[in-house]
Amino acid sequence: MEKGVVSKSMAALRREPTHTSEMVNQLLFGETFDMVERQGGWLKVKGHTDGYSGWMDERLSLQLPDNSPIFTDKPKIASRLFRAKAASGFTTYLCPGSQLHSFDGKTFRNGSSSFVCMDTPFAKLPDNPREKILALSTTFMDAPYLWGGRSLFGVDCSGLVQVVFEIAGTMLPRDARDQAGIGQTIEFANEAKPGDLAFFDDENGVITHVGIVAENATIIHCSGFVRVDRFDHQGIFNIEAHRYTHKLRIIRRVIFD
Repeated sequence: MEKGVVSKSMAALRREPTHTSEMVNQLLFGETFDMVERQGGWLKVKGHTDGYSGWMDERLSLQLPDNSPIFTDKPKIASRLFRAKAASGFTTYLCPGSQLHSFDGKTFRNGSSSFVCMDTPFAKLPDNPREKILALSTTFMDAPYLWGGRSLFGVDCSGLVQVVFEIAGTMLPRDARDQAGIGQTIEFANEAKPGDLAFFDDENGVITHVGIVAENATIIHCSGFVRVDRFDHQGIFNIEAHRYTHKLRIIRRVIFD
C-alpha cells in the first residue's frame, strides 16, 4: 500500500473528495498515512496516528516509498507554535502536535525535504504528567472552535484532548465517544483529579462533548472557543450564561499517578 506524509502545516480530511465537503479531521505536519484510494487530485488516506480516514488534497502531502525511514523512526512532537525554514528558503509556522522526523536538536526532515528550526519547537513543561496536561491545555486557550480541527487556529473538543494528550505522551482515539472507552471510570465529580477526562451527552444519551478536568472545580474544553468553566456532578456551568451548558455522563482517568 502506498504511503505518504503531510507536507504543509495542516491538511484537512474531508468526507468526500471535494473542497466543499465537510471536514472530518485534520492531519498536522509530519503525520504519516496510508493511501487507500486516489480520485483525481484527491487521496483517501488513513492516518497512522489514530486510524482516522478521509479525503485529502494531494498537494498537501508527499508520497513516499514503503521503505522510507520516516515510517520507522520515532518523531519528536512539537509542543508549541514555532517557525521552520525549508532548504528552499521558505519559512512556515508549525503547530503543536506537528511531528518532527530525524530531529537532531536544530534540524529535521520531512521526506526528502530538510528544515531548520528558527524557534524552539518545545515549550518548557512540568515533569508531573497531570501538570503537563494542564500546562499544554492552557496554551490552546481562546483557540476558536472548528469542527474536525486539531490546531491552534481551529480545534474541536475531542481534537483538543487528542493533541494535548499526544504531546504529553498518551495517544487517544480521535472522537469523544471513543475516548470515553479508555481508562478507568471515576464515580464522583469531587473525586476527579486534574488531567482526568469528563464526557457529556445529549438528550438521546449520545456522548457529544469532552473536556479536561482542571483545578478548583473547573474544566478546560472547547465550546465556541477553548475556555475554562465551572464543573461539578451535574456538568459544565457557564458563568457568563448563568446556566449549565453540558450534562455530565462519565469521568475517565487515563493518567495514573
